[in-house]
Amino acid sequence: MLPIFQACQSGDHTEKYTIAFSQCIGNDSWRQTMLEEMKRELSFYPNVQFIYRDAQGNNEKQIAQIRELLTSKIDLLIVSPNEAEPVTPIVDSVFRLKIPVIVTDRKTSSGLYNAYVGADNLAIGKLAGQFISATIHGEGQIGIITGLPGTSASIERKKGLIRGIDSAGTTRIDIEINSDWTKNTAYEQAKKQIDRLKKQDAIFAFNDQMAFGTIQALKEAGINNKKVIGVDALSGTGNGLENIANGTLYASMFYPTGGTEAVRTAISILEQKPYIRENILKTLVINKENASLMILQSNKIKEQQKDIDKRQDLIVRQYKIYNSQKTTLRIVLTSLIITVIFGAISIVVIRNNRKKNKLLNEQNHEILSQQEQIIDMNQQIRNAAEEQRRFFTNVSHEFKTPLTLIMGPLEELEKEKMLSPTGKDHLLYIKRNTQKLQDLIRDLIDIHRIDKSKLKLQAEAIQVNSFIQQIVSNFKPFAKKRGISLSYVNKTSHQEIWVDKHLMEHALSNLLSNAFKYTQKGGGINFVIEENTFGDYFHIKIIDNGAGIAANDMDQIFDTFYQGENHQLGSGIGLAYVKQIVDLHHGQITASSKKGAGSAFTLRLPVGDHHLSTEEKKNGEHTSSNIDYEQIIMPENIDEYESENVSFCSERASTILIVEDHAEIRSFLKEILAPTYNIVFATSYAEALKKLESNYPDLIVSDIMLPDETGIELLKSIKSSLRFNQIPVLLLSAVDTEESKIEGMRHLADGYLTKPFKVDHLRAVITNLIASRLLLKEHYLSINRTNNSQIESQQHTAQDKRFIQNLTLIIEGHLGNKNLSIEDIAKELKLSRVQLYRKTKALLNCSVNDFLLQRRLTKSQHLLLEGLQINEVAEKVGFSSGTYFTAAFRKYFGITPSVYRKDKLKK
Repeated sequence: MLPIFQACQSGDHTEKYTIAFSQCIGNDSWRQTMLEEMKRELSFYPNVQFIYRDAQGNNEKQIAQIRELLTSKIDLLIVSPNEAEPVTPIVDSVFRLKIPVIVTDRKTSSGLYNAYVGADNLAIGKLAGQFISATIHGEGQIGIITGLPGTSASIERKKGLIRGIDSAGTTRIDIEINSDWTKNTAYEQAKKQIDRLKKQDAIFAFNDQMAFGTIQALKEAGINNKKVIGVDALSGTGNGLENIANGTLYASMFYPTGGTEAVRTAISILEQKPYIRENILKTLVINKENASLMILQSNKIKEQQKDIDKRQDLIVRQYKIYNSQKTTLRIVLTSLIITVIFGAISIVVIRNNRKKNKLLNEQNHEILSQQEQIIDMNQQIRNAAEEQRRFFTNVSHEFKTPLTLIMGPLEELEKEKMLSPTGKDHLLYIKRNTQKLQDLIRDLIDIHRIDKSKLKLQAEAIQVNSFIQQIVSNFKPFAKKRGISLSYVNKTSHQEIWVDKHLMEHALSNLLSNAFKYTQKGGGINFVIEENTFGDYFHIKIIDNGAGIAANDMDQIFDTFYQGENHQLGSGIGLAYVKQIVDLHHGQITASSKKGAGSAFTLRLPVGDHHLSTEEKKNGEHTSSNIDYEQIIMPENIDEYESENVSFCSERASTILIVEDHAEIRSFLKEILAPTYNIVFATSYAEALKKLESNYPDLIVSDIMLPDETGIELLKSIKSSLRFNQIPVLLLSAVDTEESKIEGMRHLADGYLTKPFKVDHLRAVITNLIASRLLLKEHYLSINRTNNSQIESQQHTAQDKRFIQNLTLIIEGHLGNKNLSIEDIAKELKLSRVQLYRKTKALLNCSVNDFLLQRRLTKSQHLLLEGLQINEVAEKVGFSSGTYFTAAFRKYFGITPSVYRKDKLKK
């Protein structure tokens, strides 16, 4: 049964194809005959879908139609170009898309096609010239009616005609009339030149239609016996063969349409069979002597085609009957097979169900056991989390004792009258940062209390307007000092709001503090309170036009300890604390922001007290708020610590560029370094690059965390610059991890210190870095002086000196690149490899590779004295391994690197 079913299923698996034909113009008989021949040949290929487009003699329309055909997922394109040049680009693009292209009648300009089908227009023109010369006995003058200018057929037929008449006698072309292949245009143009046409011994039109138009114009002028020769010789009523037979047309060059040949070539290409690329169709002269025979042959072909069409229709009807019977048989067999299969499946399913039921019972017992284990694990996790919270809170409480012991003596020291101004400044640093620690500890403990529901809401009805105004007024002096506009607008009709005054004041003050942090001088902060449409919720909004929040930070800004890319001196608990306070009030807080345009925080709090339980309402006196606004906005009190951007020590002192966004750190670094060095400050990556250009420091000290970019990015920019890569860079960071240190070293940092750092250690590192660079500088200066003396002694030109200086600078800037090649150096000098070699040999009497090796080994001597390991030195001067470096060093200096270092250190 299965073989029978498979046999019934096996059908016609012939692959389906889609052939598209783009015709330049389809309203003349010759091209209609071409289309009929194509359809007649395609009737033998039912698996081919044929798409036909007529451009009606318009280049733009033909280009647009070909683009539209490409969207139909065609397998092959047959195209008869209207004009060669305009249509060539779109045909070439089809060919490059790996879609086969067959060009008929007229060729494209580029020759990018799979096959060409058409007569040889040169041969047709030549045959016509020879025939005309023979007709007028080799002497006389002729007129020609050409096709559309620019078409390949028109150009080639004219060339062939000239060759034909030149080879046959003294016949010459007296008049040339340009038409567009149509009868009407040829008629109009012939009428204009009728007087000259009368004088011609013969007239050659480049197709029969233009010949008919010329004959009509001659007849109207009374000329009935002029020898007019055309091209095409199509069969059918009113076409060339009939007019030749009745004497209207003197003769015509037979121009086969190639429709049949085009389809046959297309099928061979699609079926990957051998085919001929250039299909040149044969031609001959048709005159009254052989016209009748050609008509008989054409009529016989048409009758045979009609018989083929009838048989084709009969085959189609029989095929439909066959398909219908085959489908019926398939359905019957399929139904029978399905019935048998379902019967077998039912038996198997019943057996499997019994096994599955038994297995499910076992799995249910296992799942119940796993659930009990999960419950136990969850309890263990909760217990562990509680232990962590308890430990965290206990540690926070433990911090209070040492902080108290710090604050107490500080207050006593402040009373001392003998303190120097510097000592008072140091005490102020300690006091402010101790207060910060106390505030952070308080917030941590409150967050823990909220998490454990130990911090109870004590809400009361308070006057909303006076409450908000009091908070805003506390920030007014600071807003005035910073030059920031602070406004308050009350749009609500409600007089009272139920909140815990202490907690809500803390939350709103925290949001205002954040707004001040990120709003620059001249900016604005708006505090707005309004109600929603239904009047059952307050909307309290704090809006600023400051730096804004990055889009990738928005989803996490309320997470505990999260810090966005623009955080300034924060701990990451402020907004988390605010959110928990708002949640205690049964409200919601949302944020919207756009980077560089500002932020808006909205608190949505219920109106009235219906949402509050009895325990959440205040029963007795509640302690008043003791928020220290000076400490809340502490990060903004930077004006007190802002120092000048430059601190000048002396002209001989080294210059240090300090890149640090923390005002107090900048002030502290200035205090400890200004007596010894000239100091230049920058607070961001962008400002650092500007200061680098204008000051050219001897050392750069940079924090890793900067407002716009990281210190690592600044390090990369410096070390990748040919101008600045020799300046040592010392990184300062609060991140004390091996990964961070390795990343800094990997990007060629000269030093890495973590905060808090010891002042003496910092001073020592700075002194060593500057001193080592001074030694290197002196060494290179001595080398340059030697080179300069050599250059002067050799009387080099200024151009030669400039070349040597540029070559030295490029090599010195890329010594650490082990892949540095002569091609790279030549490219930077804008020379060829040969020019570079010849110039280096002429000026320095050595090859480029020798000079590069010399510079690398010379620098390695100084690096060895700085205490670096041999492998590190090898890497810094561009050697692929320590072994290779040691061998090169020994060969050049006659001593190994380790022995060289020992000898130098002994001295």
